[in-house]
Amino acid sequence: MVSSPEYRVGVIGCGRAGTPRARAFDAHPSCKVTAIADTDPENLELTSGWFGVPGYGSYEEMFDRECIDIAVPILPVGPNADAVVAAAEAGVKAVFCEKPLTARLSDADRMVEACRSRGVHFGAGVMVSSHPDYCKAYALAASGEIGNVLRINLYETNSQGGCHGLNLVRKFARKADVQFVVGHVAEDPHSDHEEPYEDDMTAFGKIGGYIRFSNGIECFSSYGDVSWRGIEIIGTEGVIFNGNNTTLGLKLWKPPHGGSVRGFQDMEEVPGVFESYREEERGFDEEGWRDPGDVMRAIVDDIVNALETGADLTITTGEDLLQALEIAIALRESHRRGRTAVYLPIEDRSLVMYPEKGRWHYKKEIYGRAWYKEQMANAKRQ
Repeated sequence: MVSSPEYRVGVIGCGRAGTPRARAFDAHPSCKVTAIADTDPENLELTSGWFGVPGYGSYEEMFDRECIDIAVPILPVGPNADAVVAAAEAGVKAVFCEKPLTARLSDADRMVEACRSRGVHFGAGVMVSSHPDYCKAYALAASGEIGNVLRINLYETNSQGGCHGLNLVRKFARKADVQFVVGHVAEDPHSDHEEPYEDDMTAFGKIGGYIRFSNGIECFSSYGDVSWRGIEIIGTEGVIFNGNNTTLGLKLWKPPHGGSVRGFQDMEEVPGVFESYREEERGFDEEGWRDPGDVMRAIVDDIVNALETGADLTITTGEDLLQALEIAIALRESHRRGRTAVYLPIEDRSLVMYPEKGRWHYKKEIYGRAWYKEQMANAKRQ
């Protein structure tokens, strides 16, 4: 006798990104999508039919009528904060939302606190930082596999509130507190926007600088014209690095016989530790659904494991993205103050950093209905 799924999943926003996220949960044997909320009637009719579940015009109505264990708000960043807080207040056991978390520090604070105070597991962002290979790399760095970690070099623009690069840096620094940063941006440090939303607006653009952690680890983040977008974790006895911090392809280099390390000439790659870089094949399954991908599957597995065992999440969390956003804002704030040191935590929680327009707003309203319909058609073959 096959047991029924244990966790009821409520999806908030089942559009071009929400649909594959919903499918990833629904495909897990312990989960079942039981309700969908979307303010777009066209999306709601289509996806509630695909999943065969009730559709609601608002998440308030869904929470009022349905008992939900896992809430999955996959929304434009603008309404993300209110949806996450509402889910926590509705009594769910776990929340998973997309990246970036939000724009304003005070909104990020209330999202994290709403979940923390109620014991709600809060995962955030489909990013390679949640892949098991990266979790293995964090553990190796923390265990002394490359000796004492002294320095992290990051080659990254730190867009989307630092959710890719700065989040990774903090994890490899064992999530130590940041003491201070000295930062710079590529364009206008007094802008609150990653890119100009309107013709007369300016942007802060790329973000970089120096980050000092309380455990002594230093990070140098550069957005200059280099041929890779990667990360190097440098220890006294080896290096972990990847030429692109948004993909697989991590490498571990150590001296072959445990000798002293004066540079890469004294080290060799240790084979078989991490998966090789590969273009992830995202075909369709036997039911016609597009494969949600390895990272998303790992996220669902980790959330289910946390619910079943009480363990902490190993994937990227809301707290992680809050910290990444604060570091990014502090780097920009440093440039605003004449590139002087900014100490964390930041006192002014009203500071804001808006992501690109296509993430803050609904893409259908930006790129049009025809483009969006094509995107939705890629989620499931008819």
